[in-house]
Amino acid sequence: MMQTLRRMELKADQLHKQNIIRGFCDLCDGQEACCLGLEAGKNPADHVITAYWAHGFTFTRGLSVAEILAELTGPKGGCAKGKGGSMLMVAKNFYGDNGIMGAQVPLGAGTALTCKYKGKDEVCLTFYSDGAANQGQIFEAYNMSAFWKLPCIFICKNNHYGMGTSVERAAASTDY
Repeated sequence: MMQTLRRMELKADQLHKQNIIRGFCDLCDGQEACCLGLEAGKNPADHVITAYWAHGFTFTRGLSVAEILAELTGPKGGCAKGKGGSMLMVAKNFYGDNGIMGAQVPLGAGTALTCKYKGKDEVCLTFYSDGAANQGQIFEAYNMSAFWKLPCIFICKNNHYGMGTSVERAAASTDY
């Protein structure tokens, strides 16, 4: 699966460079083990919300390579009917990224609240990036999640840069 995912990402990169995939194309090559390891360690009913680099999680959540590439290239055969592109991919219990920096965390807390309210034995795994780590809404969602004991796990994808700015230039504390 890791090899298939890497080959899919290399093809997506090629299609993006040929201008067949337009707009953003947030590749997850190099993160294949993270996507597959996370999927192996959770229950199928659990929820995942990602922050960028969604292709691998979309694949591990059950979409085929053809469906993912169809979404990236824009025809109606994609998982979001070609309207979501690289960022807004969806699959069963998988909700891709959105355009608001750090908004994944409150969405993850809300999804976890729904699970708790409905009495479901499900967890929401919510990713955010180091570039979003200083957003106020993240700390509010942390507080609510801890206070209400929500079944949510927050995971920071820390590559030490947020939109090209090193974390040392953007945060007083870089211990995410």
